[in-house]
Amino acid sequence: MAEALEEVKRQYGRSAVILNTRTVTKGGLLGLGGKPCVEITAARAMADLPAPLRRGGIPRRSERIAATPVVASNAAQPAKANVESPAPDALVKEVGALRSLVGDLVRETRRSRLPTVPAELHEHYQTLVENRVAEELAARLVEEARRKLTVRQLREPAAVRGQLAASLAAMLPTGEPIRVQSHGTPYIVALIGPTGVGKTTTIAKLAANFCLRENRKVGLITIDTYRIAAVEQLKTYAQIIDVPLEVAMSPDQMKEAVGHMADRDVILIDTAGRGQRDAGKLNDLLAFFTAVKPHEVHLVLSATCEEGVLSQAIERFSGIGIDRVIFTKLDEAVGFGVILNCLEKAKARLSYVTMGQEVPNDIEVGAGRTIAGLILGNKEVRGGRENQNPNAPQPVQAAVGNSRPPRKRKSLQNQGESGSGV
Repeated sequence: MAEALEEVKRQYGRSAVILNTRTVTKGGLLGLGGKPCVEITAARAMADLPAPLRRGGIPRRSERIAATPVVASNAAQPAKANVESPAPDALVKEVGALRSLVGDLVRETRRSRLPTVPAELHEHYQTLVENRVAEELAARLVEEARRKLTVRQLREPAAVRGQLAASLAAMLPTGEPIRVQSHGTPYIVALIGPTGVGKTTTIAKLAANFCLRENRKVGLITIDTYRIAAVEQLKTYAQIIDVPLEVAMSPDQMKEAVGHMADRDVILIDTAGRGQRDAGKLNDLLAFFTAVKPHEVHLVLSATCEEGVLSQAIERFSGIGIDRVIFTKLDEAVGFGVILNCLEKAKARLSYVTMGQEVPNDIEVGAGRTIAGLILGNKEVRGGRENQNPNAPQPVQAAVGNSRPPRKRKSLQNQGESGSGV
């Protein structure tokens, strides 16, 4: 190879262009006994190349220089090119410029989708979208603000945020807490949802509030026999709260468990997490509910999930029947707009939100103006403690059910669900 390259340089100079290299066999009979050689196809300079080669082809008549025989193990070794790498600082500058260009392009694309919106509202629209509000809903909110505010008010960020907060609160179909209705039979409430969203811990929070704050007689039923230690976890909660717990492994056992708790005011049913793609298990869950006919079914969703996953869960679980929605893990969420988007898809009201693992705390009624404040970035949720902007809309007082004087119970310790925040 080295000898052939030297021959190329001698004949065509150091500006010669290497077009192709290959290993060929010279001599021998029918390919046997020959000696390997390196063949190089070269040209004098780029300007001197024929037209077909300048277009990317190789001319039929190319001058080839055959080197002296070389060892076969070295014949196939490609020549190493000495390419100078760009400086790290130059790469950083190029990446930064590219990032800035992409950001400008995204902003211009969003602006082009809202040709009738004044420039004063583009920043508010971007805030909504960045907080995971669907673009069509963000556009609707901004357009409503444009119609209802004067030209002078549109230039005042506080006025625009106030209008957006009011519109968001009106769009959020929030509901009241669970109202236990006594008709001589227990009021049955079931929680359903995908795996890992915090159903068991939410059940414990609701049960503790009914017992400790409303003086209600509560019963617990679980059909979650799939997850490791799921029954033991709820059993621990039940012992601390001092409420009965039944385990049902079939629709008939579910019906019997409800009969054993006929003296209870409210029965809370904890279900196993079902994957939204597992139609068989969803049908099994429907059979359990057909046996006892719950008064309310709450779909539990995690605010940390991607909207596509949440949409699939809503679509699948809608076949069972969803009365209201509970959103968990608000303290871990990146954006809160998914709450609005999912409630629009589910056509159901929001009942509760949770933001931590503490039982019976870290749960409150999903008030519309509270969620609106979160979407607009007016306050942050950290493990049940809110850091609120003093100019933000005031949240509705947290409540679970009808308020009654609390009765003394055993101290309830935190028992997080598999170590995950709720």
